Amino acid sequence: MDKKNALHKIVRLPLEINKFLLMLNGFPQLFYGTQYLKRKHSIQRDSSTPSAKKVIDIVNYAIQNIPYYNNLYKYPISSIEEFTETIGFINRDTLLDHYSDLINPGINNNEYLEMTTGGTSGKPAKFLIPKNRHIVELSTLHTLWERAGWKYHIRGVIRNDKLSENEIYRINPITKEVIFDSFRLNPQYVRQIVEVLHKYKIQFIFAYPSAAYQFCKLSRSENLHLGFLKAIICSSEAVFDFQKRLIVDELGLKLFSFYGHSEKLIVGGYCEHSDDFHMEMQYGYFELVGGDNKPINTPGQFGEIVGTTLYNYGMPLIRYRTGDYAEYVGDYCEACGRKMPVIRNIQGRWDKNQIYRKDGTYITTTALNLHSDLYSVIEGLQYIQKQPGSLIVLIIKGDSFKPEHEKLFNKHYSESMGKESEVRINYVNNLIYQPNGKFVQLISDISLQP
Repeated sequence: MDKKNALHKIVRLPLEINKFLLMLNGFPQLFYGTQYLKRKHSIQRDSSTPSAKKVIDIVNYAIQNIPYYNNLYKYPISSIEEFTETIGFINRDTLLDHYSDLINPGINNNEYLEMTTGGTSGKPAKFLIPKNRHIVELSTLHTLWERAGWKYHIRGVIRNDKLSENEIYRINPITKEVIFDSFRLNPQYVRQIVEVLHKYKIQFIFAYPSAAYQFCKLSRSENLHLGFLKAIICSSEAVFDFQKRLIVDELGLKLFSFYGHSEKLIVGGYCEHSDDFHMEMQYGYFELVGGDNKPINTPGQFGEIVGTTLYNYGMPLIRYRTGDYAEYVGDYCEACGRKMPVIRNIQGRWDKNQIYRKDGTYITTTALNLHSDLYSVIEGLQYIQKQPGSLIVLIIKGDSFKPEHEKLFNKHYSESMGKESEVRINYVNNLIYQPNGKFVQLISDISLQP
């Protein structure tokens, strides 16, 4: 039984029934099982447990049982050093080209689900995951969220759900979520959301950063006080400076972000004392790899995030390149005392972060960061590029935006893009969101490589 998926179907029950069930749900093990609870306690006791043995075990299992790996490697490995020297990388194209050979021929298909990667980078790729993945997934995520103060509280959710016009919210009593329509954020609906948050005494919101920003911005304009919220928990998008400035600096709310991806190989979350990500090595084996394909261990260097599953024996993905990049901080956090990989400045797929000049060179969206004085006069920012040397900048003006600021924006982008390039600034009321409700800072039609 796919417990996690079955649990989510309950949201279709009548609202009054789900209200009643929500009030009854006070013990996570009641629905997630005792194995979930045991694993969560294990993580809490020692979140830095080395995963070397698990890596070696699953790699040797794959070499022996999975056709793709069996064809490439004939001998087992005995150490992490041998792992990094011997085992090559795979990526999304590997999933597309070798799907069948990556599947364990001895599995019971009824115990696995076929999933797909996100489609934002092209054709989605298929992969299998165990139906009981909630034991590993939720026990780890719930442990991360506790750093933000969450302890099995009811959560308000503003992510990719679209409700019918007559619905203000839905309830999932099993996941303890009160779900709102992220596609309907307007002054009237935000007032309704705040009323519901008060009604259910909700102190934690789970949202895309872009949705959290819109919600907070509209709440401020409507003079709705959000001081009752203890934290906003975010994932799936980068947190931009202008979003953090409003949510944290101006409204005084705690913002906690965590990193994960569709293939469910690795996960990490903010430290409770900083915005650095701690990568949870009990969940999956994390590596940060440089352009020379060697692991990075020098603070300040950027590399690609690579993950290896520790639990999916039905379709083990080993040394899987995520297409995401980050800055290496270290293997120990002085602020909290945990010994685990620490990274920051996670960036999305590299080619989606590149803005190309007329001469074929490129800069990244990070390089286009504005001075804080300019960020303070806008309410939103997004880039569109359809051809090299041409950039459209979408800006939502703030109340303090003045004509002289337009000159500063033009100067900033013109100098960054170069004299031969064309920059056009469009002032808009809303930015562009993906069909699933996610926000990307750069919308690009260009597939050039540097």
